[in-house]
Amino acid sequence: MRAALVLAAVLALAGCASAESTELDASAADQLQTSVVEVATLAADGNVTGAIEQLDALQTTLDDAVAANDVSEERAATIQAAIDAVRADLEALIPEPEPTPTPTVTNEKPGKGTEKPGKPEKPGKP
Repeated sequence: MRAALVLAAVLALAGCASAESTELDASAADQLQTSVVEVATLAADGNVTGAIEQLDALQTTLDDAVAANDVSEERAATIQAAIDAVRADLEALIPEPEPTPTPTVTNEKPGKGTEKPGKPEKPGKP
């Protein structure tokens, strides 16, 4: 069910990368669209880590498009909101690591043949 929500968010993001607007350069739109397809494919395959990595690449592509003035501020904000939503959904799918068990400390007294702390061992006779 959660994967379906992620996929729906990714598909919404795909609409943000459409080249049908003067707010987004056609070349930048193509690059964004390619990254969106990769995110969607990886998410659909259950590869959450790969999808997040591809989402990072999508973020870089968007940042580069903004820097080159290939996307309007309004369109960039819409795409950024979609990226953030998809990232939140994907990160929610990452399983929590298993807690590391705490070792049990016992208060055993040193037994025969063990050295007591702070006292050197006595040398034996040859």
